[in-house]
Amino acid sequence: MGTVSPVASPRIPSSVFEGLFIRGMEPHGALARALTSEGYDPRCPELDYPLGVWKRCLIQARMLAFGDLNEADAQRLLGRKMCEGFGRTLVGRVAAVPLPMIGPARVMERLPRYLAMLGRADIQVQLLVLNDRERRVCLTDLHHRPEFTAGALEVVLERAQVQPIVHVDDRSPQGYRLLVRW
Repeated sequence: MGTVSPVASPRIPSSVFEGLFIRGMEPHGALARALTSEGYDPRCPELDYPLGVWKRCLIQARMLAFGDLNEADAQRLLGRKMCEGFGRTLVGRVAAVPLPMIGPARVMERLPRYLAMLGRADIQVQLLVLNDRERRVCLTDLHHRPEFTAGALEVVLERAQVQPIVHVDDRSPQGYRLLVRW
């Protein structure tokens, strides 16, 4: 009888750290020190990082940069900053090229691919088309707040040249559901 190997925890590519913490937030002072203490040194990046390092760095960034905001607003801003900054990385610039040409409906169809580029191939995505300009997205994500993903998705859709409204529709311990309109 064979042994079943546990599912490996996702590893987050250095480009995602670069997107949020270098290009999105430009860390210095307390934030730079906090990121280094959590296992990410912006001056000496590794190829990728364990998910735990990413999560601890997000907590530090949330507390130090957005400590005056409520959790939902802070997470949405972190998601936006991550996606805006990632779009300024080499990998992100290449991924962003087709967005204005393919439009928001195709962007939504490609969501699993975009998440995999961010090191999150473990997330299952179910997309329900409600009408031409509205989608319900169910994500099995145990590691991010839904507002973080909503903020990132807003930026991607803005680059597809629409004004999105992304609403957290439901949440559970297994994931969350977003209602996306444009």
